[in-house]
Amino acid sequence: MNRFLIATILLSSPVLLAGPETYDASKELAPPPTITQSEPWHFNLGMPGWLAGVSGDIGLHGITSDVDVGFDQIIRHVKGIASFSADARYNRFGVYADILYLGLSDAVYPNGLVSSAILDLSEYLVDGEVYYRVVEGPRGWLDLRAGGRYTDVYNSLKLVGNGPAIDQAATELVNAASADLRGLLDRLLNGALDNKNPPLPVPPLGFEEKIKLLKLIQAARQDRVRAHQKIVNVLNKELNRSFSLTERWADPYIGVGGRYKLTKAFYLTGKVDVGGFDAGSEITVQAYGALGCQVTRSIYSELGFRYLYDDYNSDGFLYRVSTYGPQITAGIIF
Repeated sequence: MNRFLIATILLSSPVLLAGPETYDASKELAPPPTITQSEPWHFNLGMPGWLAGVSGDIGLHGITSDVDVGFDQIIRHVKGIASFSADARYNRFGVYADILYLGLSDAVYPNGLVSSAILDLSEYLVDGEVYYRVVEGPRGWLDLRAGGRYTDVYNSLKLVGNGPAIDQAATELVNAASADLRGLLDRLLNGALDNKNPPLPVPPLGFEEKIKLLKLIQAARQDRVRAHQKIVNVLNKELNRSFSLTERWADPYIGVGGRYKLTKAFYLTGKVDVGGFDAGSEITVQAYGALGCQVTRSIYSELGFRYLYDDYNSDGFLYRVSTYGPQITAGIIF
C-alpha cells in the first residue's frame, strides 16, 4: 500500500507542479478568416449560331436584283461558316466583339449559250464596341454601348460557255434582223446574265456584260464574210470568264443592352443599336432579343431572334438588305 501511494504521488507530481493551464484569450477574440473577394474582371466567350435569311434589293449600276433567300436555301449552299463573340468587363467598363463569316456557292444551268453559271458569296461581319454599365442590381443590368460595324462582301460569277450551242447560235445571230438581235440574244442566254431573283444574295454582275456582248456581235456582223467565225470567237471568249465585285464599309453606331433575371436559372436579354449616319451606310439597325438559361455557374445558352438592316449605296453598288432569323447561342463565363 505504501509503495502504491509513493508511485501515485511521483506520477502526479508533473501535473501538480505545472499548475493550472494558462487561458489564451486571443484565440476567442480573433476574427474568423475573411473570404477573398474575386477580381472585378468578367469574361464571356460565346458561339452564336444565326439561322438567318436575307431579303431586299442588291443592285449594280442601276440594275437591281430582288433578293429573297430563306435560311433553308442558304444552308444548302454553305461552303463555310464561322461565328464567335467575346466580352471582357472590368467593374462597369467593358469591350465586346462579334465576328461572323459566311461563304456560299451555287451553280445555275440555264440550258442556253451558258452551260453553267457559278455564283459565289463571301461575307465578313465584324462588330466591335465599348460599353458602360449604368445600372446593375440583383435582378439585372443595363449598358450604354458605342462601337462600329465592318462589312466585307465579295461576289463572283463564273460563266462556262456551251460549245455546241455557241456554233448554232452564231448562225442565228448572223441571219437575224438588226431589230431582232437583242431579243434573240436574250432568248439564247436564257437569263444567265440577268440575276433576277438569284438563288444567292448577289448583285446582277453579268448584266453589263450582256450589253457589251450585244455591241461585239453587232460589230462582228459588219464583216459578212467572216461574221460567223467572229461571233463564235466573241461568244467563246465572253462566255468563258469570271466577274467579281468586292465592297467594304464601316458604320459607327450607338445602342443599349441589358438583362433581366426571371428566376435563378432563366433570364431575358436584349440589345439594339442604330448607326451608319452616312459614314458608310445611310442607316444600319440591329436588334437582338433572347430567353437565356444559366445551365451551370459558368455555362449558359440562349434562344432568340436577331435582325440586321443595312442601307448602303456607293459607286453604283446598292445593298439595301434585311438579314433576320433565330439565333442559338452557347457560351461560358469566367
